Amino acid sequence: MASTTERRHVPHNPNNQGWPAAILTTAVVAALWCGAWYIHKTTYRHPMDPMFRAKGALEHGNSNMVKRPAGAPAAQSSGAAH
Repeated sequence: MASTTERRHVPHNPNNQGWPAAILTTAVVAALWCGAWYIHKTTYRHPMDPMFRAKGALEHGNSNMVKRPAGAPAAQSSGAAH
């Protein structure tokens, strides 16, 4: 029995070679890369940045957050009347 494609011409169509899928994949990768770059640029802080805070660090300039030993007296505010 002969094959159904035997002696049959199949025309060449360049659109059936996967180019649309390749272009779509490239566009998705480019969009994801741009999104990752934007997030990195808006959220990254260099470790030597003075505004950088490590996990568990106290806020800058907030003396109320200073951890004092148990039983130590509380600091007086700078605007207290004498």
